[in-house]
Formats: sequence, C-alpha cells, structure tokens
Amino acid sequence: MDSRPIMPKCDVHAPGCLHTSLQSELETQLGDLRTLHYAYFATVRNRDVQPLIISNYPARWLKSYKAANAHLIDPVIQYGLTTCAPFSWSDATAAYGDESGVDLFRRSGHHHLRSGATFTLHDASGVFSALSFSDGGGQAELDRRMADQQAQIQMALIRFHCRIMGLHSLDQLFPSAPRDTLSQRETSVLKLVMLGQNYRDIAKTCGISERTVKFHMSNITSKLQVSNARQAIYEAQCQGLL
Repeated sequence: MDSRPIMPKCDVHAPGCLHTSLQSELETQLGDLRTLHYAYFATVRNRDVQPLIISNYPARWLKSYKAANAHLIDPVIQYGLTTCAPFSWSDATAAYGDESGVDLFRRSGHHHLRSGATFTLHDASGVFSALSFSDGGGQAELDRRMADQQAQIQMALIRFHCRIMGLHSLDQLFPSAPRDTLSQRETSVLKLVMLGQNYRDIAKTCGISERTVKFHMSNITSKLQVSNARQAIYEAQCQGLL
C-alpha cells in the first residue's frame, strides 16, 4: 500500500496549491535531480487548453513564457510531440529551430537555460507530458548525466504523471484556454495586416519567419472564432482589441 500522503484535490493552477502539492510531489520523485533546473509540461492533444507547467525555472522567465504561450513555438515542445525517446535540446533546435524558436532560446539563455535534455510520455487519454532538465552548463556534460540516470528519470516521469492523472480530472488539470484575448505579438501582427502588409513584410517588420506569422494568424482567427484575416480585423475592432 502507498504510504505517502494523499495530495489534496484542488485547483492546481492556484499558486499555493501548485507549490504545496504538485511541485513537492514532483521533487520527491526527482530525488537528487531536483537540484537541477527542471520543468514538467503537460497538455492535451487536439484540445485548446492551458498547459500544466510545474517548474523551478527562474520566476521571471516562467511568467514571460506562460504569458506569451511560448510552448506553441518552443522547439523542445514541438519536437517532443513527435518522439517517444529522450532527446537533447540541440536535437530539438536542429529540427524546429526557425527564427522564433532561435529567439526563444536566446531569451531563455539570459536566465541560464541554454542547454538541456527532455524525456517524454504520451498516454492513452491523449495527454502529452515532458520532463526537462537544464544545468546551465554544456550540452555534452548534461547528456552524459542524463544517460547515466535515464531509467530513473523516465520512471520518475511515469510515476508522477500517473499519480496526478489519478487524482485529478482532465478539466481540473487543463482548463480551457481563454479565446477572447490576443497576445501582444498577435495584436501587433493583426495591426500590420490591417495596415495592408503581407505576411512576408510582417515577418521582416517583426523579425520572425513568415511561417510564424501564419501561425499567429491561425491563433488569431481561432481565438476570435472567424475564418479569415478580414473578419479577424472586424471582430477585433468590435471587441476593442485594436
């Protein structure tokens, strides 16, 4: 019988509950690995939800990352969705390192999150989770440590994931994402569209790839529940977003 204390069923997105239950449980599973920078990320495939992020990354970076929905362009998350095997962040940036991904890593580097390794899990309910580590040092050194403790890390991810999924419903863990608020970047892109710029020009103006501009426009039309850019401009103006 499991003798560990039962975690309370509460709103895991409330800061107090997050730190007193889920994060302490995760650190128990990690053991000595909790001295590294770590992040547990989980989301539901094919559902527009707020991801669950439990991490000891610098608070300023976490706040910025969450506010910008940076997981949508994060090479680590994008690569993790395609693989079941552990991987280094250098593998992820090689596969998904367009301008927006490179810029995200440049900014994370200011918080000593330059190199890392990630373990993934894809469960039967459609939930994807990832457990990442970074120590601020070189990729090769971290890769060696991860290889030495690979089995321990993968089992820690499985145990933690199974435990929280058993104690909380998907709706508790993953609230629906707000659909009526545009991010600062999305607002900037839509304003440039309103001014008549094409995607290529917007990409140059914003210093991002044309692919990323299209990605932002897809998010904009989804949030505003419209089907094209012209309707998005009209709806945003009606809602006072432009």
